[in-house]
Amino acid sequence: MQRLAFGAGKYATLAVMTGLLIPSVARADEFRCGGSGASVSAAIPPSLLATANINGALTNVSQCIITDGKQSSLTATIFSPFATVEIRALMNADPFITFGATTTNLIPGPTTFAFLFGTPIVPGLYSAATSTGGVSVTDGAGGSTTVATSAIYPKFISGYGTLGLVPTNLGVDLGTSPCVASGLPFTVTTTCNQGSTSSTFAPTLYDNLEALLTYTQNDTASIASWSGAVTIGTAPPRVPEPTSLTLVATGALLTLVQFARRRRH
Repeated sequence: MQRLAFGAGKYATLAVMTGLLIPSVARADEFRCGGSGASVSAAIPPSLLATANINGALTNVSQCIITDGKQSSLTATIFSPFATVEIRALMNADPFITFGATTTNLIPGPTTFAFLFGTPIVPGLYSAATSTGGVSVTDGAGGSTTVATSAIYPKFISGYGTLGLVPTNLGVDLGTSPCVASGLPFTVTTTCNQGSTSSTFAPTLYDNLEALLTYTQNDTASIASWSGAVTIGTAPPRVPEPTSLTLVATGALLTLVQFARRRRH
């Protein structure tokens, strides 16, 4: 296995073109890779990426990505004045991205979070995509915590295919319902499954896959723990509906009857 550092030019373009990430301030938060802080190599391929944007501070944790063949993994802890964050991801070129983020607020909030993951995929004509996700919320010092969509994007999870520098929304935006944990005088955890969604589209050539998670979280010491996935592939062949099959069979039968009548005459 090899630990690599990756450039952000391609995904900076994605952020600018789609308006997804909130403007970042000059400060970047401190972070630690996989609990070890291991050194990185000098190689800087442009395609794999992981970033976190916390209240406007953009932190690139791509150097925490470990790649092994077609599969890459990420584990990182980010230390911000607003929250502590643990993010993890598994990115595969075959292709899919699974990801998770656990955020603990250090202020009453609301705190805005945006996490972007990107991986190169086997170039090909793709025609289908799916997304899935959910969050568990534990209330904090104020006794009531809400995780909701942010001004960055109207849904919690979104997926993108890109060819070069051109991003395309895959039509699998997911989740709008707030998740609320309110348990005074006790601490409670509420789990909100955002479900899944899928889309099909005309076969399109893509060579990269991206997943974006955005939300807001309030209440000091509250915890939100997300898990999700974005996949891309080819749509299965369309199966005719029973009514269509009946019509086809009826038409074929009538044709055979007419042919038999002609032969008798």
